[in-house]
Amino acid sequence: MKSITTIISLLFCTSLPHLVGCGGGSGDSGTVIEGTLTQKGSVVHSAGVMNVKHSDGERIEEVKICVATECSITDGKGQWGVNIPNFQGGEMPITVDGHGILGSTMISLPVTAKDVQVDLGRNKNIITVEKLTIDGEDHTGHDHSH
Repeated sequence: MKSITTIISLLFCTSLPHLVGCGGGSGDSGTVIEGTLTQKGSVVHSAGVMNVKHSDGERIEEVKICVATECSITDGKGQWGVNIPNFQGGEMPITVDGHGILGSTMISLPVTAKDVQVDLGRNKNIITVEKLTIDGEDHTGHDHSH
């Protein structure tokens, strides 16, 4: 039974390599950038043939979020995450695409950042950074460009 669980875990992690939490590695394997995507204000939008409604405060699932060139898909709780190898810091574009949403925003990160939490909000097609935490410290609204 243990081998079936191992095989399923390996298949999941190899088919979805950009999700945080798969695999191991050393602490120097890059910078983890993760967060959530939440609806701000109520909206009804079309996604293909069906209408999808998100209420204010509801997390948004099945949306592609890219930071620089690394991408992830939000899960049922609106959570996403990427690992940026060879992280250089600076301006990092974040694009949000899918589920009737197409928008972007920018964050500025110091070269020393290792663990970044970016909680995004979506109101109409405007994507905002609701909260930015860098290595455990709240940096919401701070400018890191030097």
